[in-house]
Amino acid sequence: EAVRLDPPLRLDYLALVDPADFTEIGDGFTGEAVLAVAARVGTTRLIDNLPLTFGAAS
Repeated sequence: EAVRLDPPLRLDYLALVDPADFTEIGDGFTGEAVLAVAARVGTTRLIDNLPLTFGAAS
């Protein structure tokens, strides 16, 4: 049923945040971050996150 919806997926949010306090990260950031996403497929809400590291390896 969800495949027939238009659009089939509705994005609630997509944010790149600091894992310590979940404030959004801006351009030029280096260090640990979390990519957080929530979306709806039909009536089901999907939530996930992915840890990332930005910057040069030491």
